[in-house]
Amino acid sequence: MPGKRKIARGFIAVGRKAIGVIAIGQASAGIVALGQASLGLLLCLAQAGTGLIAIGQLALGAIFGAGQLASGVTAIGQLAVGKYVLAQIGFGRYLWVPGHADPEAVKYFHETFPGIMAWLASHLPFLNM
Repeated sequence: MPGKRKIARGFIAVGRKAIGVIAIGQASAGIVALGQASLGLLLCLAQAGTGLIAIGQLALGAIFGAGQLASGVTAIGQLAVGKYVLAQIGFGRYLWVPGHADPEAVKYFHETFPGIMAWLASHLPFLNM
């Protein structure tokens, strides 16, 4: 039928709309999803996405979120909400933001992400703690 878009389906699904274990598309859903608007049960890499682990501009993660707007137990972003937050503007129990570094947040991020924190500290002066 002309004008009708199909949804790509499969173990690895690639298409404008995709549903699969690994889904790649503008709109995608799967265990691992990559795209513009995505839902990944485990991992999501997207402009706007959600999953247990989400990375993107709008990253709504349950466990981990990293992006311009991020949420999760661990949230890293320009604006972030979570339990452990590393952000320019943040809301959460343990915050590490410019002008305020909760000792528990500093300890958590250094212990959890030692390589990343060393690299960030060398590039972002306010993180040198």
